[in-house]
Amino acid sequence: MRNYTLELSVSTKYTLDTIIEVDKQSEKELFEEVYKLAKYFKEELNYDFVPFCSYGDLKEEYKALLFTEQALDKFIEEPMPYRIYGACTFAIQKFTKEPDRWVLKWIWLHPFFRNRGNLKKNWNKLEEKFGNFLIESPISNDMNSFLENINSKYEHIII
Repeated sequence: MRNYTLELSVSTKYTLDTIIEVDKQSEKELFEEVYKLAKYFKEELNYDFVPFCSYGDLKEEYKALLFTEQALDKFIEEPMPYRIYGACTFAIQKFTKEPDRWVLKWIWLHPFFRNRGNLKKNWNKLEEKFGNFLIESPISNDMNSFLENINSKYEHIII
């Protein structure tokens, strides 16, 4: 087992959303946050590579998302700080005989924030933004269980 720490960033800079969108026009700081969490994803699941780079993937249309919540334990004075606890990326999958579709490439939440309803709380927002998206395999047992039990108007296909 490898030793690594899971440090989460806290900031008062981004305080309005529970999801921060990161795209080609975003600040480098946000790319670095996604990259940090992508490294945690790689380490936890023993992948050979980090599924995101700190300067973004300029070869394809994509969106990265950062999940945040109020950091009540860090609140001293206004404004309220927010903690970034997870990330995911979506990319466009091009098909020859079907319309292009968004694909959830990977998603990772800090272990403390799992099994607390955070993914369920944000799943509808993901569906509103990306529609009936596909999900790239492999997926973890926990993600498979989540998909079997989520109440969704879509049947997300794992590719």
